[in-house]
This record gives sequence, structure tokens and C-alpha cells, in this order.
Amino acid sequence: MKRKDLILSFSIFILLLFAGCASYTPSLVRLDPSQPNLGKEVKGDLCIYVEEYATQEKCQKAFDTDLADEGVLPLLILVQNNGHQSYEVKVENITLRDGSTSIKALTPEETAGKAKRGAVGRALGWSMIVPIISIPIAIVASADHTSKVNKQIVEDFKAKSFQDNIVMPNKEQSGFLFFQMDKERKDFSSLLLEMKARNIVTGEVVAITASLPEAAFKTKKVDSQEEKK
Repeated sequence: MKRKDLILSFSIFILLLFAGCASYTPSLVRLDPSQPNLGKEVKGDLCIYVEEYATQEKCQKAFDTDLADEGVLPLLILVQNNGHQSYEVKVENITLRDGSTSIKALTPEETAGKAKRGAVGRALGWSMIVPIISIPIAIVASADHTSKVNKQIVEDFKAKSFQDNIVMPNKEQSGFLFFQMDKERKDFSSLLLEMKARNIVTGEVVAITASLPEAAFKTKKVDSQEEKK
């Protein structure tokens, strides 16, 4: 009987391990220029589109995390080159401004850090449900799995981010940019995205300024405070 009880307890542990452990299930998203509610600006051969991912629903879909509640504004941008010459676009030459104030940009790795999962809480829960699991063993098992998930999160944020590149004629490039926002902020209608691109042939620098699409930037904390009023 003891052996059967041991096998049963171990089986329950395995089930709990996979049912309650950390997970990351984002979806692949893309910017569709034909959809409404986009920021757009054209200058010369270049056209830039901007889509906000500030709402919880959109952000959960793309990153399986409510980044707005972490004080992060994700922007999905698409740069089209409709000319006959190539343009170099670098992330360092894309800025977000609120009037004369520059908004701090976050790297994909910094942003991914805000989406990382924790392991200790779940591990303690396992040890309480299945007494045969000691807390140290549960924590080690949970931490190992969570570490793998967190590495997956970092790689996903990096893969989805906008990269330095040369946009060839009649081609386009897209990706996410991340900016640090005050959690108390409710909208960003005054924000402007500025991009500078360099013509590879002539060396000319083209500057484009695009308004952000209208959308409410609300965090759970702000919403809960408003509900109490």
C-alpha cells in the first residue's frame, strides 16, 4: 500500500507541476495598414504607421501580459519604403515625445523583465496539496520550469521588437517599440512619434513625425481607484 500511495502522490505531483506551473502563450500579431484607428504619416518615399497596444486585451494577446499595468506603452510600427532608393532606420533614431519631453525608451529585455513569471508561490502551493513534496524540492522544480519560461519570454520580446535595418525599395519593416509611462496616465493623445531615416544613396536624413492613434491608457490601479470614488 505504501508503494501505491507513493506512486499516486508522485503522479499527482506531476499533474500539478504541469497544470499549475508558469506559462507564456502569446499570439503573433501584425499591423494591417487598412485598418482604422492607426497613426499615419507620409514624407517623401517613406510612410510610417503606428498602432497602440496599451489596452489590456490587445497587450494580453501579443505578450500574454498586461504591460499597461506595469507602466509600459507598447507601440507596433510599420515603415514602408515606396521609393526607388534604400533607407537606413535605426531604433536609436526613433523617439516618443510629449511636447518637449522625451519619453524613456525600454529595450525588449527590460520590458520582458516586467512580464517574467514567478515560481515560489506555486511551489509552496504544491507542497501544501501533496505532503510528500517537500518545499525545497517543489521550489527547485518550479524554479527550473519558470526559468525556461522566462527565457522564452525574453526571446519572444526580442523577436517581436523593431530592429535596426535597411528598408529596401518597395519593402517594409515592422516591430514593437516600448516606452516607460506613468501608471497614473490615462491617455496619450499629446504624444508624437518621431523617426529619422537616412537615404543610403544620397545620405539625406528624412524626419517623420506621426501622431498616435486615440486610445485610453488605463491601468488596473487607476481603474480600481476610480471605481471607489
